Amino acid sequence: MSDDHHRVLSPATIRFCPLCATALRRAPVPPDQREQAVCPACGFVFYLNPKLVAGTIPEQDGRVLLTRRSISPGRGLWTYPGGFVDFGESVTDAAVRETLEETGLTVELTGLLNVYSYPGAPVIIVYTARVITGTLTVCAENDCLEWVAPEEIPWEALAFPSTREALREWVAARGLMPRG
Repeated sequence: MSDDHHRVLSPATIRFCPLCATALRRAPVPPDQREQAVCPACGFVFYLNPKLVAGTIPEQDGRVLLTRRSISPGRGLWTYPGGFVDFGESVTDAAVRETLEETGLTVELTGLLNVYSYPGAPVIIVYTARVITGTLTVCAENDCLEWVAPEEIPWEALAFPSTREALREWVAARGLMPRG
């Protein structure tokens, strides 16, 4: 499947029990009686919850590191380093790992910038960070890395709502007025 043809996971796409392979049915589940996918054979309830994304806004000399995506969604647009939190991994460890994987830089987290949540999308947790070591290196997910001053942020070419919101907050925390 190409980057341009993503399958969307939704309650309708969950059809079989991952434990016993029986066809799932929609049924109300206590205590709130909200409908979920339930296995009539073994009783397994398949809760479809949002995934977590951890990201960083690496800072250096008053600038922020942005990555230009070479994959969809957001191909050709700018964002900060980040990605999905793996099972068994802390959000902070994921933020540091994703930054290293996407930029070649080891960072130290300096604070929680904010948490962003949109219906039908992952929950995005963004930290500010400072570079400890490393050499800027692109990866398969990006084709360009740039240190950008607040006034140089390409507001019209940002990949996601969380990118825009996080960078607006980062700029505002420096006492500047964001343009985007």
